[in-house]
Amino acid sequence: MIEGRAIISGIENTRKKVEQLGAAFKGEYIFKDVIFILKQDDFNLSDDFLRMRVYSKNNWSTKNVVLVRKQTEFKSTGKINKIILKEEFDTEKEALDFVQENLSSEFKREFEFSRTGWQYQLANHRIFIEDVEGFKPSIEIEAETKDELKSLFDKIGILEKINESMPKIMRRIKI
Repeated sequence: MIEGRAIISGIENTRKKVEQLGAAFKGEYIFKDVIFILKQDDFNLSDDFLRMRVYSKNNWSTKNVVLVRKQTEFKSTGKINKIILKEEFDTEKEALDFVQENLSSEFKREFEFSRTGWQYQLANHRIFIEDVEGFKPSIEIEAETKDELKSLFDKIGILEKINESMPKIMRRIKI
């Protein structure tokens, strides 16, 4: 599985294009991401980070709060994520307590931002159109191959591919 994110011209226009391709609407979601960074001088938020995602609306079978540590490898066409840690919690406090007890020697809380998104399914591809707080409208596509990813980007019409993580982008905006 390969993922790619790109900036789009607008949310409604892109939603219409995705639906015209035959994608099925799966639901709307709203969440807040709290980003923790490594306690070292040479950290890179496109390579490794800890994220606490707090859902206020979604249609996935998950608890309200999901804590994930991701390591990402960016390629010219997209990215491949490696999940190092994934824990689910009922409350934000439970997740923060877990971080304090198990990860505070390695990570510190840095910033947070929110997203509203619309999920689609097109064959075996998942498509997420997002309005990220303080950023431009974007689309993320999960595809089986880099060729399928590129083809979907071409059909949908993107403005610019993004080759770094949203946490890295949002840190520049927030900090």
